[in-house]
Amino acid sequence: MFITFTDKFKSGKFSLYCNSETREDLFRLKINRVRIVRRADGYYCQFCIDANRKEPGNYTGNVIGIDLGLKYPNKGQYDNGVVYPQYLRKSEKKLKRRQRQLSKKFVKGKKPQSNNYHKARKRLGLCHLKVSRQRKDALH
Repeated sequence: MFITFTDKFKSGKFSLYCNSETREDLFRLKINRVRIVRRADGYYCQFCIDANRKEPGNYTGNVIGIDLGLKYPNKGQYDNGVVYPQYLRKSEKKLKRRQRQLSKKFVKGKKPQSNNYHKARKRLGLCHLKVSRQRKDALH
């Protein structure tokens, strides 16, 4: 499945990978806004559509208190807190190595940098993207 953009930026034609349920929603519902996002590993297309979402749930009548903080992302009323995983601290070694590799390949004053510099820059971007996705995954 492809999506073609006909706008003044001439972005062109993109491949669209999604599951069958999402594909049906794209064809059935009105698309209000489309946003193209560039990440270190490629381009992503975000669609803003009007859809009614219903989450099934059972009301039990119990009330709980949740504390949101920095050391513990959420802590219940019975002090059963989950320690926030420090992904950046664990990945610092790899990030430092990638940053050193990038720094060694940079030549001051040279306008088009070398191909190896750009490869190292992409590898560093992928490391940062992995850390940010790990953090986001832990929160959600």
